[in-house]
Amino acid sequence: MKRVLSYLGLCLLVSMPHASESNDTGLRGMVTDIHGVAIGTGLKPKVFIHWDASGANVGLKSNVGVSADLSVETDSAGRFLVNLPPGFYDVFVSAFAFSPTCTKIRIKTGELVNFNPKLRVDPLVTKELADRPF
Repeated sequence: MKRVLSYLGLCLLVSMPHASESNDTGLRGMVTDIHGVAIGTGLKPKVFIHWDASGANVGLKSNVGVSADLSVETDSAGRFLVNLPPGFYDVFVSAFAFSPTCTKIRIKTGELVNFNPKLRVDPLVTKELADRPF
């Protein structure tokens, strides 16, 4: 009996996916300035994700998406990670004192898309608050 249980345990272990064989589907990245310096939590970077339903209602089965818009906060190093079903998404990134950016992203099944937006300091903020702290 002990030998049978060991054999079943070994079969189960072999059939499980390995850690390197991740089947995550989603979006990950790091928000930085144009010089590659991370924009951390002090400047409140946000990643807003909106599903683009293009083609979904005419039979495009690989555009599952999520119906509700998502707002993702970054960690102190500007990194973010969100699991998403396959689809087209509009990804809007903003942070205090930086000009926002928006990009369309396509996520396919089993794909973890890397998206590393680089934000520019906004000239209007620089002009208006030149000698004041944010």
